[in-house]
This record gives sequence, C-alpha cells and structure tokens, in this order.
Amino acid sequence: MKKMLLLVPMAMMASCTIYHPQSVDIPLIDHQGEWRGDVAVGASSLVVIPDNVSLNATVTYGVTDWLAGQVHANYGVDNYYLQAAPGVYKAIGEKFVVEGYVGVGYGGVNHDESKNVTDTSTVYRVYDGHFVLPFVQLNFGWRRLGPVEIGFGVKAGGYLPDMEYRRLRATEPPTVKYEEIYTTPNFLLEPHVQLRIGGEHVNFTLRAGYSFLSDLDNGAERMTYDRIGLSMGLGFNF
Repeated sequence: MKKMLLLVPMAMMASCTIYHPQSVDIPLIDHQGEWRGDVAVGASSLVVIPDNVSLNATVTYGVTDWLAGQVHANYGVDNYYLQAAPGVYKAIGEKFVVEGYVGVGYGGVNHDESKNVTDTSTVYRVYDGHFVLPFVQLNFGWRRLGPVEIGFGVKAGGYLPDMEYRRLRATEPPTVKYEEIYTTPNFLLEPHVQLRIGGEHVNFTLRAGYSFLSDLDNGAERMTYDRIGLSMGLGFNF
C-alpha cells in the first residue's frame, strides 16, 4: 500500500490518459442479505511506468436470493469514474459462484500542464471531456478455499467519448495552436482477475485488469489510454 501511495507524485507529473482499467470489486455474492465492500488504491499504465493513480470504492448487496446491486466510484488526480449495475448471481455448490451485471458508467478527465519549449516560450496543453460506458459483465470464482478467494471478471461495452485536446500558446489571452476533438465510439473489452486473502469478514485484496479499446490507438493523435491496471486494498464481507 505504501508503494502505491508513493506513485501519486509520479502520476501527477505524467502525461494524460483518457481511460484506464476500472478497479471494480468482483464480489461473488452467494446469498440474500450479503454486503460486500472494497476500498483500494489503484495504479495504471500504458506499458510499465504508472501514469495514473486512483482511490477506488465498491459496494455490492444481495437483494434477493438471485438479484444483486453494485455501485462503484474512483477518483484520481485529474480523472473520475462512477458506475451502477444490477445483476443476477448463482451459487453452484458451496464454493463456486457465477454473476452477471448490466450497468452504465460515467467518467471524465480534466488535465492541464505547461511545457517550456525555450527559455522564453511556454506551451500549455489541456485535456478535457467525459465518456459514457454502457456495459455487461460476467464474473465467476471460488469462495471459502481456506483463507483464499479467487475471482475472474470480463466487462464488455461501448466507450462513448466526448474528449477535447488543446495546445495553447502563452499569449495574452492564450491562443489555440492545435485542437483535437475525439467522439468516436469504441468497443471496450476489459478482463480482470482478483485474489482475496484473509478472514471471514476482512480480507486483503489484489486485483489486475487489462483494457482494450477498438479505435483509440488509430483514431486519436494526442490522446492515449492505459491498458494495464493494478490495485491493492481491503475487502469487507457482512
């Protein structure tokens, strides 16, 4: 956890990313009235060096013996994301659980930075916008393997952006040197794996995810997204 927190200053100085794998809990609800919560610190990157750090929270509840509901939120230095999803679940035996969720997410980016081109010239770069993310997600995994739980999840949906990039000259007032607007819908595929270790009510959680967006690599010149996400935190079960 301390290593994750030390990444925050690095992320503040890094370039902007307009999407990253969302560190959403894989709850594996298996009975009515069960509450599962998760709080985590996540870091994401394009390849290796993290360029985004976020605080994450997820709550899931077993409404009936087959219906569940989940909400999630995360916040980074210059980005945020919220999602809500009802779902169904089925316990198979005492340890194996399958879940399916249908939901929608909403997120945004607001990032600006300056760069000294020469000793007397400064250029400002601004990223600003939001996206909507309707999705379906399938989860499955094993509970009560001694102190261990293992979960897998796959999210598929549509990334619907309204993003803008502007490069400004340091004049008074600032003038636009370059502008790019990105609104092309993307197909999103996002698998996750999760490991929980601990007791009956409190667990240490590790989670890893990968994101694929179908158009962003080719459709935007100045915008990037993070493919790899890692998080660690605490899970609660009541």
